This record gives sequence, C-alpha cells and structure tokens, in this order.
Amino acid sequence: MSGLGRFCDALLAYAKEHCDGEYEIYATNGESFRVEILNGQIKNYSVNDYAGVSFRVKKNGKMGYASTTSVEEDGIPALVSAAEENAALIETPDEQFIFEGAKSYPSPKVYGEELDSITAEEKINFAKELEKKALQADPKIIKVEGSTVVSAKSTVMIKNCHGMDLCENSDFIAAYVVPIASDGERMNDGFGVCGGFDRACLDADKAVKKGVVEAIDFLGAGSVKSANMRVIFRNSAFCDLIETFSGIFSSDNAQRGLSMLAGKEGEKIAADCVTLTDDATVDFGFGSRAFDSEGVPGRRTVVVDHGVLKTLLYNLKTAHKAGVQSTGNASKGGYSAPVGISVNNFTLTPGEKSLEQLCEKMGDGIMITEVSGLHAGANPMTGDFSLMAKGYLVEGGKRGRAVSGVTVSGNFYELLKDIEEPGADTYHNMFGEAISSPSVLMRSPLSVAGE
Repeated sequence: MSGLGRFCDALLAYAKEHCDGEYEIYATNGESFRVEILNGQIKNYSVNDYAGVSFRVKKNGKMGYASTTSVEEDGIPALVSAAEENAALIETPDEQFIFEGAKSYPSPKVYGEELDSITAEEKINFAKELEKKALQADPKIIKVEGSTVVSAKSTVMIKNCHGMDLCENSDFIAAYVVPIASDGERMNDGFGVCGGFDRACLDADKAVKKGVVEAIDFLGAGSVKSANMRVIFRNSAFCDLIETFSGIFSSDNAQRGLSMLAGKEGEKIAADCVTLTDDATVDFGFGSRAFDSEGVPGRRTVVVDHGVLKTLLYNLKTAHKAGVQSTGNASKGGYSAPVGISVNNFTLTPGEKSLEQLCEKMGDGIMITEVSGLHAGANPMTGDFSLMAKGYLVEGGKRGRAVSGVTVSGNFYELLKDIEEPGADTYHNMFGEAISSPSVLMRSPLSVAGE
C-alpha cells in the first residue's frame, strides 16, 4: 500500500472515532512528464509528482472542507477539526450529500499499461523526431517553434463513512509540434498533435502533416469582404465552440440563472439532426471514469436526442434540488476544490457525409477551421459570440483559398437549432474538456466580417 493509501486508512479510522456527522475522503496522486525540444536540444524538461487529500464532513446539513498535501498521520486531527469548523461557517441553504455508494460500477479502460514501458529517453527522442520530420517536410518550413511530449498518470481514491472504497488509475500521453512556414515575406505557424493510451497513438507523420499543411496553407491567406455567408465549422473548431458553451448544460448553472436552458428539459432546443451524449463508460475516452467526484457510477447520458433536451447534467446537490437522480457528472478542479459539474465524454453524434461532401452540399460559403478569442469574445450565458477566425473559402462546392483575419458572429443557442447536417469526421479534443464533434454545416448564413 502506498503512503497515501495508509494515510487515508488512518484518516478514515480517526474520523470514525471522532466525527459525529457524515464524512468522506477524496485523495489523488500521480506524476506528470513534459519535454520540449528546440533545435534538436532539450529546451524544457520537467517531471513532477503530486499528492493531495481532501476531507469533508457534513454536519447539520452543511458541508465543510479541509485539505492537505502531507501524509504525516500526526496532522490528521487538525485536518478533521478544520473541516468541522468550516462546516459551521457555511451559509448556503443548499443541502449537500455524501453518497452511500452503488451496487455496481462500470469498468471503462482508462489505463494504458503499455505507456509504462515508454521511457523518458524514448519520449525525448520522439519529440526530436517530430521536429526533424517537420523541418524536412517542405522547404517552406524554416523552423519549428516547439516540439513537445507530455504524459501523465494519476490515481483517484474515495472512501467514506458508508463503506465506499473506490480507486481508479488512469494515464495519457500526447505530443504536438508547431512548424513555422515562410514564403520570404510572411510567416505563419501550424499545430499538429497526436496522443492517446498506447505506443501506436504516437503518430509523428500524422501530427507533422497536419501542422505543416496548416502552416503553409495560411501563408498567403487574405481576408474577405464582409457579408452574411453560409458556414461549415470544421470538427476541431466546433469542438472549441461546444467546450466554450458546455456550461449551458450544467444544472448548477441553470439553477443559478446562468443558462438559458433552465426549465427547458423535454423541449426542442436544437435541430432534428442534433444528438448530444455524455458517456463516461467508453474505453479509452479522454473523459472516461468508473465514478465521478462524489463516487456516483459513470454512465451514458443522452443529453439532447434529435433536438430535444432530455436532461441537464447533475451532481448530487443539484439533482436533489430538481428531484431527479445524479447523472454522474460531479467534478473537482483539483483535490482541494469543492464539488462542481463538468462533462465526461461529451459528443455530438456524427452523420454520414465527409467534409468534402458537406462542402459540395453547401456550394458557396466559408469553412471555419479555427476560432480564437473564446474567453473574450463569447458569453457563456447568453450564447452570443464574436470570434476571430480563419479557414477556407468554398466556391462551387470546392475548397478554395485560405482566409484569415475575419470575425464570425452568432449565437450558440441558435447554432444548435440551425445545424443542417453533421459530418462523419469526428475529432476528439485532447486538451481541456473531453469534447468530440464532427464538422457541421449550418443552414442559415452567419455574419462574417472581413474587409
């Protein structure tokens, strides 16, 4: 048993003797690795171990938290005392809960054992390979701004007064490269990434190709005249939009008046072709887990079914307020953070057409491949957005010249209603929230501001 495991057992034993309310231990530990290569040499290198324990106690319907990074058992009395004192200071009227546990839990594969055999030297060499291949891919690539490999593995444990004793290990590896292209007058960068849960996911050629094409294509990108244009959002760009506005599906936000979906369950909120699911149980999903941050089993939830909002996402507190069951979406931003709500694997169900076929169907318009300024240019509550974007003109159903320096504006709630057809080319976001989306063709024109 690890030092963290022994500490948690000692804390549980102490709490059993000294706490007169319900209590829970949430603990996590793990390690992270990062190496960045520049000009064939190591620019940055870090290996970090971390561990932390959160103890919470419920007394008189109020929840108090305390946390520590120490696993010295002589600190246990102070940790428990701090949580009890904090519970007495809580003023929120919302009741919170310690979950009693479930009879069974799913067991999604979230730990790629093959990753344990990848040495630090191999990761460094792979980052060097990425840089080398990017430089050799095209004469227009003059340098690589960075070639990076990151990996992490972690363990989450939850133990409580009801006998819950859960533990889950997970890991992940990813690599990305940023090639710089020049035509002698202008410069432009690209971004290529690969990653997953085994050696096969480290596909240097795939990452380099994406980054190099992006860097070269947008060297000569120009603007367009301002107009209302038909739009295709390429898969990765629509992933970014969904991530930015995913909070509208949070029951906590709805109950606090921060989502316009409050009270809309059972109503039509999107086009017939829109089905959104949240699934913690898929093998090797970037957001998969056997249990959420309250110990509720992971599950598959249909959030939007052919345009109808079936449910919001709930934790125990918000589910109690709404008179429903938790959807297993309790989350913590870190071991010491309070319980909130987040998506697991949040997916827009794909259609049947390729991106090229979507372009043919659209005829004339613009394909948006990237949006930026998401924090400043998007209002997560109202759904309004006005974002810098780049992409390609589409003329006569064929992809045309690259376009940059334009602004696309609209409203996310209206976008959901106006999706004409999702494509078949699902993209899985590796960083940030676990969002998956295909490219989508919009039915009505959007405002595109350029020259």
